Amino acid sequence: MNNNRRAFLKKIGLGTIAATNIPAFTSAESLLGSNNPDKLHFQFERTERNYNGVYRNEYLSKVAFPIGGIGAGMFCLEGTGAISHLSVNHRPEIYNTPYTFAAISIKGVKNGAKVLESIVPTWKLFGPHGSGNGLGNRNYGLPRFEKGSFLARFPFGIIELEDKDIPLDVKITGWSPFVPTDEDNSSLPVGVLEYSFKNRSRDAIEAVFSYNARNFIDDNGHILEQTNGFRMIRAGVDGNSVTGGFAIYLDNVNAVTDHCWFRGGWFDAQTILWENIRNAKIVDNPPVEGVSPGASVYLPIKMKPGEEKTVKVNFCWYLPQSDLSIGQQVVTGAAFSGKTTKRAVKNQQKVSGFAGEALLNSFDPNGDGQVGTLLSPEFIINRKYLKFLVGGGSQKEKTAVNLLIDGQIVETATGKNTEQLTEIIWDLSKHRGKNARLKIMDIDTSAWGHILADQFMLTDRRDEILSSPSPGAIVLADFESDYSDGWEIKGPGELGIVGSQDSNYRPWYATRFENLDSLIKYWDKNSTTLRRNSELFCKSFYDSTLPAEVLEAVAANLTILKSPTVLRVSDGRLWAWEGCNDDSGCCHGSCTHVWNYAQAIPHLFPTLERTLRETEFKISQNEAGHQNFRTNIPITPTDHNFHAAADGQLGGIMKVYREWRISGDTEWMKSLFPYVKKSFDYCIRTWDPKKKGYLEEPHHNTYDIEFWGPDGMCTSFYLGALTAFIEMCKTLKEPYKEYQSLLDKGKKYIENDLFDGEYFIQKIQWEGLEAPNPVNVQSFGGSYSSEAMALLKKEGPKYQYGTGCLSDGILGMWMALVCRLPEIIDNNMVKSHLEAVYKYNLRKTLLDHYNPQRPTYACGEDGGLLLCSWPKGGALSLPFVYSNEVWTGIEYQVASHLMLKGEVEKGLEIVRVCRDRYDGSVRNPFDEYECGHWYARAMASYGLLQGLTGIYYDAVDKTLYIDSRIGDFKCFISARSGFGTVEFKAGRPILNVVYGTIEVEKYNISGNMLDL
Repeated sequence: MNNNRRAFLKKIGLGTIAATNIPAFTSAESLLGSNNPDKLHFQFERTERNYNGVYRNEYLSKVAFPIGGIGAGMFCLEGTGAISHLSVNHRPEIYNTPYTFAAISIKGVKNGAKVLESIVPTWKLFGPHGSGNGLGNRNYGLPRFEKGSFLARFPFGIIELEDKDIPLDVKITGWSPFVPTDEDNSSLPVGVLEYSFKNRSRDAIEAVFSYNARNFIDDNGHILEQTNGFRMIRAGVDGNSVTGGFAIYLDNVNAVTDHCWFRGGWFDAQTILWENIRNAKIVDNPPVEGVSPGASVYLPIKMKPGEEKTVKVNFCWYLPQSDLSIGQQVVTGAAFSGKTTKRAVKNQQKVSGFAGEALLNSFDPNGDGQVGTLLSPEFIINRKYLKFLVGGGSQKEKTAVNLLIDGQIVETATGKNTEQLTEIIWDLSKHRGKNARLKIMDIDTSAWGHILADQFMLTDRRDEILSSPSPGAIVLADFESDYSDGWEIKGPGELGIVGSQDSNYRPWYATRFENLDSLIKYWDKNSTTLRRNSELFCKSFYDSTLPAEVLEAVAANLTILKSPTVLRVSDGRLWAWEGCNDDSGCCHGSCTHVWNYAQAIPHLFPTLERTLRETEFKISQNEAGHQNFRTNIPITPTDHNFHAAADGQLGGIMKVYREWRISGDTEWMKSLFPYVKKSFDYCIRTWDPKKKGYLEEPHHNTYDIEFWGPDGMCTSFYLGALTAFIEMCKTLKEPYKEYQSLLDKGKKYIENDLFDGEYFIQKIQWEGLEAPNPVNVQSFGGSYSSEAMALLKKEGPKYQYGTGCLSDGILGMWMALVCRLPEIIDNNMVKSHLEAVYKYNLRKTLLDHYNPQRPTYACGEDGGLLLCSWPKGGALSLPFVYSNEVWTGIEYQVASHLMLKGEVEKGLEIVRVCRDRYDGSVRNPFDEYECGHWYARAMASYGLLQGLTGIYYDAVDKTLYIDSRIGDFKCFISARSGFGTVEFKAGRPILNVVYGTIEVEKYNISGNMLDL
């Protein structure tokens, strides 16, 4: 790519004039607006494609715009008008390009039959899978329009087509509902393509429109009737089965359907299909019993000169079943039956270390789905020791042997996630003479969700051999035979554990709608209203004076919410991947440290965002306060066999504060507070056990490694979480003196010890800690080779950043600001760090940059913001594993943080460098990828709105905050129960709510209360 294409000419001030004011969707060009002299202070021109503008020519090549519902699946409308990325089976299918297209055939016009798409991009013709065989399963050889353009006005994608042979103005508008605060109607499994035609000739036109598709749900399935269209279903089911299907239909009663294309060999079906289209022939064939090659729906169109007509094609899908299941499995039955087992059972690894011929074994051959408890008969502690053998799972709260005295647990033992039993010795001297019971529990259905136990023995000899008890020993249970007599067995019912009927993920829409018919009925009744409400959002968002590069960045990443990255489980809770592999999700479980960055959902759909907090603190957190940063699907309690993520868990505390202020629901915050406190106390015990105010012990983080010793990034999270927690304590009148002390000490430390005079660093420490040697600590990094051991002695643990300038080096302070927490550490130091990141890490070109990691996010002539650099020397041999990469989410958080600190032009420059990589020529402008497509971290871009304007609505005190860094402006606002625009003129705000309500009692303008 040549540098001229990257070039831009800075005209005046800060940015590009935004495309504004959308009175109606009349043409793509009309949406661009005109040069308004009042907005010239944001004018910024490029030599080629304007930000937030139309994609044409080479910039059209990679455009693929997601259409679908939140967590409901999607298809993409390409810049040409083609359909691709069809992903409706609850997983990404990036290369699923179905044989489906719309066509127009104008009677009496030479070359008047065209597919309603522009020219196929050349990159599709050679290189993709199967291209060496000519791609006979594609429709690329059919006539198309000569030229096309694409304009994104999220959630609408608008295409204009033109061809010298076609006397029509043609526009395609693709969309699906997107209405902030209306999460359910924004989660429908539907999409629409509206084909609009205007007769620009002097003659009346008679034409035939058609929409054509193979059965892309199942090649061997059936095509059945659907009013004004057809529906595709899988083989072996009926049209209204709970397994559902995919319906394509028009909103016109004059539609005629061919349910079965010509049946034959080779290319017979598509050959006859095109002959029918070319001759404007309308075919009316009923459904057939066997397999149909494909179907078409036709509509005759007549237009007088100057007349316009629109054909609305509806896409509705209902596929309620999936095979998606990660982590904890469904409860399937009782773990204990009163019977013992001999050695391993079916599907179990070799069991060893038990005594005799049998043992207690709760392993479930079908996936550890059985749960229960086992309570022994009461016995008197009349010996000094209790010895026994235990194996299996390692979770104290779920797979354990407990000693109960007066109903309270006084001792606990677990396995070590191995099928080898090991000896446990409890010294019960202080309990001698008391009555006790053993409670053996298996209430875990995740991996290692079972318990092994054997040979419980009371003895006065610590060296008692369990397999050969001495005469003075008392064997309480040896499990050589069935144990039902005297033992109290409880299964899931008695324990109140209700297993979901769904062992696999089931989408929310399958709970909302009984079948495809009920979905279509609802859609037909409500689609007009939902289009109007989606237009209200679109008009409000784009009716803005903010720089065009900002509007483009924010809107482009809202498409993530329509991508397979996001799912909604059957009860409506949100669950998400980090991103999407080509045919599966990437990195499961609403990963807390990735979703820290995503700022769109809490403002647009705050109810959904709160479900993430509830899952994190109530489901994925154990009694000790350890939070698994990855949630199971279906959503069930997780295991706790790996590190908690410091940035994720501490960030979650700040996000509870944020959700409270956005929702205004103090009772909700109060209900979560005990879990938040337990979580925070775990963080302190684990990473700051000496209560120094900073994270000293090794702490896992978003780079998939552990930082050893205090660092600016995670310590800033600690201080932000302390501040949020203290604010919540004040409201609930809870004590917080201890936490305030930690905050004071941490603030002093980060300013005095981690700030090098220009930016915040890490002090690598691996000796003198409570943690064991790095060689013995569980990590994604694997074991230490002999070469790595040499580096350990020389530099310390692998994967640190030390004296590097880390772009995320003060990330917790950005989180604090976007959560509207008060300033925590010295503003000048924070600003200095950000300016250093801009100075050292922003590269206009990466031609001379080496990246041995994952290069395609940004490389070659691309520009980008590096994750880290070492401008003052001290680069480590093996720094943290992604250090040389470029991530858009980090670019946006740094850009918005710079803006919040008044460095608007520097922030905008980072945004431009990022969006230049996603201009449509090489990468899809609507798919910012990191570890997968539509990567969630990129929704940090939503923070740019707050970065420029300081707009934030606090529902607790009903105050609208504005702290403009750009003077007068007009900008979109979304709150807990409505959305609209805020206009700021001469220091005074004008709030215009167009949907719902935003109850404002006070305005805070740059820290000053405004009397209205």
